[in-house]
Amino acid sequence: MEFRVLGPVEARDDTGRAAALGGPRPRTVLARLLAVPGAVVSTDALLHALYGDMPPPSALPSLHSYVSHLRRALEPGRRPRSRPALLVSRPPGYLLATEQVDAVRFTALVDQAERQPPRAALACLEEALHLWRGQPYAEFDDQPWAVAEVRRLNESRLVAVERHARALLALRRPDAVIATLEAETTANPLRERLWCLLALSLYRTGRQAEALGVLRRAGRLLADQLGLDPGPELRALERDILHHADTLGADLHPAAEHDTVTLTPAPAPAPAPAPGPAPAPGPAPAPGPAPAPGPAPAPGPAPASPLRECALRRPAALRRAGGAGPELSVRGRTVCRWRHP
Repeated sequence: MEFRVLGPVEARDDTGRAAALGGPRPRTVLARLLAVPGAVVSTDALLHALYGDMPPPSALPSLHSYVSHLRRALEPGRRPRSRPALLVSRPPGYLLATEQVDAVRFTALVDQAERQPPRAALACLEEALHLWRGQPYAEFDDQPWAVAEVRRLNESRLVAVERHARALLALRRPDAVIATLEAETTANPLRERLWCLLALSLYRTGRQAEALGVLRRAGRLLADQLGLDPGPELRALERDILHHADTLGADLHPAAEHDTVTLTPAPAPAPAPAPGPAPAPGPAPAPGPAPAPGPAPAPGPAPASPLRECALRRPAALRRAGGAGPELSVRGRTVCRWRHP
């Protein structure tokens, strides 16, 4: 028999058929036992779950009746007067002797994923999250004995969602997690780590502006609802996204990548020859007649502007498939720098 509490409380046999648990009170007894699987629940605790602080005089016989009904429902093939194997009497109360509970399985899978590499962790977490059918202990989630366990399970589910997102990011699949994180941030708007994971996923798909918008929206929600500034993780991520920090490990789509321009620097000029010894001075030549003035020489080409020279070389550099000498790859805008002599 498999017991399920990650949603409405139910029990199903090996064929998937749901056990007939009865009305609200037998179901309350079963749910109270499932909240601490493998542990004894006292008779007093069960009576308090059923009737609160004022049990009627018939409370104990009624409890025995509910337990008998559950035993028949959970072990329909058990022979009359034979000992039950699942719901057993154990002083000072009763024990549900099983670990076939979806909440137990969920917790084990989440813990197992923490010790696995990303691909194996992803498989564990997907199996764990698939167990969820709704609010834990759905019809009993506001009962005093259930509140703490429901809170623990909901927190564990959010941890599993975050680890699932990180596993997909580690496997370079940011697109696969965006829709889930958008839904989770809507349902849990004060959980900063979900906002950070959503922003990082958007950034890694080349959507920097949307990523920054997500982080700023999270900051406004924190300020409006709690009067708090964003935490250090959220602020650091916003700064890193603004500056395209290498630590983000972004895997941008080809359409979002920067243009790459390959430039081949001009060869360095040959060094001037070393000066030799100066010749001995001779007699000064006699002055001759001054030459007749001729036409002014045609003006030579203007000195090349380094900016213009770079702009003229860029198309040729883009067409170049290779060439001698070192190459320089410039990402983003083409920037030309020169040094004055």
